[in-house]
Amino acid sequence: MDREDIALALALLVGVALTGQVAGLVESAGFEGLGSLVWPIGYGSVVLAAWFVWIRPMDLGATDPDDTDLWGPDDEQTDPDR
Repeated sequence: MDREDIALALALLVGVALTGQVAGLVESAGFEGLGSLVWPIGYGSVVLAAWFVWIRPMDLGATDPDDTDLWGPDDEQTDPDR
């Protein structure tokens, strides 16, 4: 784990804990409806941050057509008795 992974894990942990704390404070102040909105907004923000930092930078696109196909058929013959 490098510093970026630790920082992101800490940010996600704080985001989840902070969402719960804010929702609890808002609900205890008598705003149950607003407290119900804090949950999806808070957790949605955490999920969006995780997507933006972890998943979005991944290269999930198609490979270059000039690259060799690693999963294509083999050139060597296989044993038909297997």
